[in-house]
This record gives sequence, structure tokens and C-alpha cells, in this order.
Amino acid sequence: MDFESRREDIVQRCQLGQRAAFKELFEMYQPRLKYYVRRLDNNGVNLDDILQDVWLTVIKKIPKLKSPKSFAVWLYRIARNKVYDGFRRKERFARLPEDDEIPVSGGDEPVFDASDAEKLHQTLKELKPCHREVLALCFMEQMSYQAIAEVVGCNIGTVRSRIFYAKQALRKEMDRHNG
Repeated sequence: MDFESRREDIVQRCQLGQRAAFKELFEMYQPRLKYYVRRLDNNGVNLDDILQDVWLTVIKKIPKLKSPKSFAVWLYRIARNKVYDGFRRKERFARLPEDDEIPVSGGDEPVFDASDAEKLHQTLKELKPCHREVLALCFMEQMSYQAIAEVVGCNIGTVRSRIFYAKQALRKEMDRHNG
């Protein structure tokens, strides 16, 4: 059974109230979700609280999820909302800019290897939250631009633009750290 089919089966069993299925879903997504939330909230002080709130919401609302296929987008949308709710409570919330659509760049993408991983993670912390978010969803979660647009609540052109600018900012910061 492929990943998508397995996930749909687990989500359907969760919707029927099977605890073992929820545990499987938690184990499948918790590490990835933790990484995503950490990228959105750089200080990570409330990381465990946010994750707990996310999973409590999932437990309460998963029976109402219309399509098990949309679980990942739904989950990351909940996580995003919890992080930004925390920012609002702390009066640290900054509205994400609506960038104009920028054409996707050609073949001038940087090449990173495993030795650059630590620098990359450190550099990600220095990027704007909206840039960290789209990079994490695109490259770590391998979501489509449409799915990212649904998670962040903007149009697909804005997603393309944010990814374009995020790559530029990442490249600039990596160059600054390397040279």
C-alpha cells in the first residue's frame, strides 16, 4: 500500500474513533509537524504547547473532515493557525506580504550537500517567517503549490512569488555565511 492510500485508511479509521489509528497518524506526522512549527516560530519556546493544541484540535475535528485525501493540508493549516494565534496573543503578529507573481527562475539553483545541512538550518532561522514557511512546505513536506496556497491562505501566484524570493534570500544568506 502506498503512502497516500495508507494515510487515507488511517484517517478514515480515526474518523471512526479508533485510538490505534490516531496513534499511527501521530507517529507519521509528529516529527514533520514539529519541524514545520519550529520553522514558523523561530524561538520555539511554545513548541510543545502548540503541537499539543494542534493534535487536540485534530482529535476533536477529524470526524468532520470531508475528505481523507486533504488531511495533510488540513493538518498544516491548523498548525499554521495555532502558531499565528500565539503571535497575536503576544502582539508579535506580522501580516504576511502579498507579493506579486514572479516567474520561476531557470537553472541557477544552488546545490547543497549534507555538510551544508547545519548551515542551512541556521540560515533558515534568519529568513522572514513567510519565506521559512513556504520553503518548509515545498521542500520538506513536498507539497504542491496548490496545497501550499491552501495551507497559507493565498493564491498560487503568491506562493510562487514567495518561493522565488525565499530561494533568493536563502541563497544570499548562505553566501554571506560562506564568504
